[in-house]
Amino acid sequence: MGSRTETLEDNPSYKYQWARQVARDKLVDDFDNVSRKLETLQLNLPVPKDPTGLVNGTMPIGTVTGNRPQHPGKFKVGIVGAGCAGLFTAMILDHINEKIPELNIEYDILEAADEDRLGGRLYTYNFSGNKKDYYDVGAMRFPKIPIMERTFQLFEMLGINENNKLIPYYFTDPEKVCPTYFNDVHTVGTPEGGDTYNMNKGLASDDQIPQNLIDSRPDIVLDKAIQYYKDQVKDHLDAARGGKHPIANDSEEKDDWIPLKKADYMSTRQFLRSHKHFGKKNARPGFNFNTIEWLETFDAGTGWYDQALTETVLESLDFDAKAKWFCVDGGVQQVAKLMANRLKRKPEFNSQVTAIKKALDGTMGLKIKHNDSSRTESRDYFAVFNSTTLGALQRMDLTEAGLRYGTKQAIRSLCYGAACKVAIKFKSAWWQKPPFNINKGGLGKTDLPIRVCVYPSYNLNNPPNESAVLLCSYTWSQDAQRLGSLISRSSPAAEEELREVLVHNLALLHAKDPQDYKGVRDLIEKSYETHHAFDWYQDPHASGAFAFFGPGQFSKMWPEIIRPNGWLYLIGEAASAHHAWIVGALESSVRAVFQMLQSLHLQDDKLIFPAYKDAMDLLSKNNDDGLPFSPLPKEMPKRQNDALEKKKKKTVDHRPKAGENVSYPAADVALGFLETFIVKQEEEQEKKSFAL
Repeated sequence: MGSRTETLEDNPSYKYQWARQVARDKLVDDFDNVSRKLETLQLNLPVPKDPTGLVNGTMPIGTVTGNRPQHPGKFKVGIVGAGCAGLFTAMILDHINEKIPELNIEYDILEAADEDRLGGRLYTYNFSGNKKDYYDVGAMRFPKIPIMERTFQLFEMLGINENNKLIPYYFTDPEKVCPTYFNDVHTVGTPEGGDTYNMNKGLASDDQIPQNLIDSRPDIVLDKAIQYYKDQVKDHLDAARGGKHPIANDSEEKDDWIPLKKADYMSTRQFLRSHKHFGKKNARPGFNFNTIEWLETFDAGTGWYDQALTETVLESLDFDAKAKWFCVDGGVQQVAKLMANRLKRKPEFNSQVTAIKKALDGTMGLKIKHNDSSRTESRDYFAVFNSTTLGALQRMDLTEAGLRYGTKQAIRSLCYGAACKVAIKFKSAWWQKPPFNINKGGLGKTDLPIRVCVYPSYNLNNPPNESAVLLCSYTWSQDAQRLGSLISRSSPAAEEELREVLVHNLALLHAKDPQDYKGVRDLIEKSYETHHAFDWYQDPHASGAFAFFGPGQFSKMWPEIIRPNGWLYLIGEAASAHHAWIVGALESSVRAVFQMLQSLHLQDDKLIFPAYKDAMDLLSKNNDDGLPFSPLPKEMPKRQNDALEKKKKKTVDHRPKAGENVSYPAADVALGFLETFIVKQEEEQEKKSFAL
């Protein structure tokens, strides 16, 4: 068994570092499991002593990986989905083909939806031909922080920058004019400390939110509550980057040196409620029920604290730095259109993949239903990149895809968050006029069903008497599920009840006094033109808004979707440490294409076709060209164990000589092939036993 502890490379993102440790742990556990299977199954395969043994010549790579391309460097792959990850995978392949003349990797992009939904969750709804009459239904805002660098490199490559279309997004309320409405109490701007919203009114003293907490802001209270874990993660991972192993004095932590491993099995809500001491310094907050409800209500969506504590801690660490935020003027779907315009081969729309099948020779087959004609067909590919959400993937026939059980479990169980957006097109931007004067963007917040009102950052210079679009409701989790029950797939048709909720909630949010309600409501009614609503769980091609990891899912399920299942690669934001962000989709594509090249390079055991290695170098090295295709995502480990990392020992990505060790990517893809091979062999043995 190899060492589980990896000395981590220097990178400002603690989430990357945690992801590398998780990936290493999973490699160790799964290698041990496969070794035990090889000892019991009669497959005529050797039992390797360590992950290097997967590719050192004792294991017949050709048997495990299946056939090689008939002509080295020339083959075709299938890309399922024309969202951000699918389009970017095609861009990477075009880039490789251009830079490495010996390679000619063709591809098909198969998209189930119509062309107007190119981009998947890069979706902009346009009310009219007016360039400002739109809202972003999916991704809409981007912080300029180090982990998002690849996203901004893509923008620059597409001609989207601060001189063209990339404009500031205003999260905060610099003029303190945005409204807040909680517990039927209305305020404007940032409220002063104290129980402004009467949250403790009528509660027994033991059930009240403590005065020292309610005098502060909820976001500050939460940050202080998780500060111990943040400090521990930083201390341990910073020390690991320096080549040291921090050993805590507490014996409990010696056995599991990074506290976040324990935290991954706890929800944020559980942690905030818990009184148990965890180590000498870590007194958990022990907040009462109403304090936790107060924090969640003001800080996030209802049910948001059901996510894993690791997610809350790591997101807080990654977003600690103050950042400038940006949005795309004209809508984020332009990004997808510009990506598609650059491709050598365009996406095929209305082409829904209904089944994925692995052949005995290792190649992949897809069954495709053409939704515009009801025609079906089957196509064979050397490899397949699936970029759909896991919910959409689950509905495909995967019985012959050769999936590991862990991957099947992740496809079924990994949590996706709910999200709804509702925008109203008004005859004028009434919120920019007196008495509201909201003309610098920002957010209005409430505990009413609409929850968050987003004032647009892209039409600040438009005359307020012109038509304008207000994102009047942005909801997540249970709030989205409830509002989504009023949303029609043919919005705005059959949404009279939703319209009434929107107008009523907007009037309450913006009426400074109860007696102003009627006047504000009349203003909103008279200015209303139309609206559009969208529920991501109602989208059949999404079945959820974004990956939202629950307790234990990062450490147990995320590694299952980033390791290949033979020549099948799962990509998209869920298959990244930075799920729920465009950068996660981009990095998953780089990772998967590199894994495919690594697998081809392993097949070339005599090293007679260097083009695969050249392409790997193209993706793995920082080429200083400003393009988003390299380097590899920092979530991918390079070395297998701590001893190699400490000494910065060189690893190899091909069959090693005596004394050499293979890299983590080489060991991981080899293990993925072996696992998939074993699955297929077990299925064949089971069929034979039934036939007897």
